[in-house]
Amino acid sequence: MSKEDYRDKIEEHRQSFEDEQKNQQTLSRVSRMNKNGSPNKKPKKTKRKMPLMTILVVIFILIPFSILIYFLKFYEPGKTIEEAEKNTPGQVLEIDKSGNKTDASASTGNNKEDDKANKEAENQSKKDAEKLAADQKAAQEVKKAEEAKKAEDARKAEEAKKTEEAKKAEQAKKAEQAKLAQQQAEAARKAEEAKKAEQARKAEEAKNAAKASTHTVKENENLYRIALNHYGDGSEATLAKIRAANGMSSDTVMVGQVIKLP
Repeated sequence: MSKEDYRDKIEEHRQSFEDEQKNQQTLSRVSRMNKNGSPNKKPKKTKRKMPLMTILVVIFILIPFSILIYFLKFYEPGKTIEEAEKNTPGQVLEIDKSGNKTDASASTGNNKEDDKANKEAENQSKKDAEKLAADQKAAQEVKKAEEAKKAEDARKAEEAKKTEEAKKAEQAKKAEQAKLAQQQAEAARKAEEAKKAEQARKAEEAKNAAKASTHTVKENENLYRIALNHYGDGSEATLAKIRAANGMSSDTVMVGQVIKLP
């Protein structure tokens, strides 16, 4: 129930109370006229029981109830009546001194306009709230997209880094394998060369051994003459070679001795 409805009910109670008082006064006059027999005759004083009961009802029931409604619906601590009327111009019903209601059509029109303005304001507030929520949602989506993009870029950079490291490791491994293969090839080449040299040396020795001949010492021959006749050279080196081939420690030879001539 609105404030205007409460005021209308209070005004109806007050109007009914006044009507009842008027009726009681009219009945009292008619009853006095009937008792006295003439309207000019002075009526006797009688006790008014019904108006008194009505007054008591108004005092003890209606007025406290009206005050309670006022305090519950209209009263705000710290505000005067004039301020309350200014704040609610479309809901206050004015009453003149004679107790008659004023024309409420203007108030009703103001109420409709206020309701329309309130609805428009509520609709605008809803639209603004929806727009703000949409903007916030769009901003959150943009932020999430940026974060996802950054995460994706970081992941790609990490993958590229790992790929580059793996590539470098593979290249280092291949270089190490190539170096090892080169070392093995060099070692094999050297071994082959050494083998060939050994074979050549043995072949040379075999050749020299095949070429070696023997000589039987004759009378009046010595080792120097034998070397000179056989090699054309009687140097110490040639003599040393002959001694080595025959296991001799000196140049002395005996007639009939067979010596090797390498």
